[in-house]
Amino acid sequence: MSDPEATIYVGNIDTKVTKELLYELFTQVGQVKKVKYPKDKISQEYQGFAFIEFFSTADADYVLNVMNNNVKLYQKVLKIRRSNQAVQKDDANKKHELDASLLPVAKVFVKDIADTVEVRHLTQLFSKFGPLAKTPEVFTVSNGEVRCAFIYFKFYDNADLAIQTLNGQFIMNKKASLEYAFKENGRKNLRYGTEADRILNKEARKNGILK
Repeated sequence: MSDPEATIYVGNIDTKVTKELLYELFTQVGQVKKVKYPKDKISQEYQGFAFIEFFSTADADYVLNVMNNNVKLYQKVLKIRRSNQAVQKDDANKKHELDASLLPVAKVFVKDIADTVEVRHLTQLFSKFGPLAKTPEVFTVSNGEVRCAFIYFKFYDNADLAIQTLNGQFIMNKKASLEYAFKENGRKNLRYGTEADRILNKEARKNGILK
């Protein structure tokens, strides 16, 4: 049975929006348990509203604070409220602007980079392909033996070009491997760059959310 406190209502949805697209959008914000997106029984078209259930009320609260009236899909602003229509108490300390970390950016995984490569080198290199959404992150895997990085591009066309150009090429005298990173939402073997990701990215760019 659905938890009304962890479920949000999303209205004013364009008929071109799919269930998969809604799932991809809201997993940017929290852990989605279920998406209920009803269709008209006769026309079999989506009816313009959906219910998104999260695993926690905290995720639902966060969505209500950062996404309502802040997100457009196909030029229609999504209207979001709690499914039971409970009035949400406003907290003056909470932000009501869309957090940049929630934007549908293109996340690239770079494997096997040289020890001499620093964040500033990666920033300089990848900025040549297009604007970055945030500073690259460097980390190690395999018990610290392999250095890797995440590169966050604002737009997928720039990320595509970087992968096509640099995959298998030498960065600071060491051949690197580039591909889209795995997603963090628990769906196994799903990487960034899906069709839904790209639609969301284009919409964010068109609506001025990503500049």
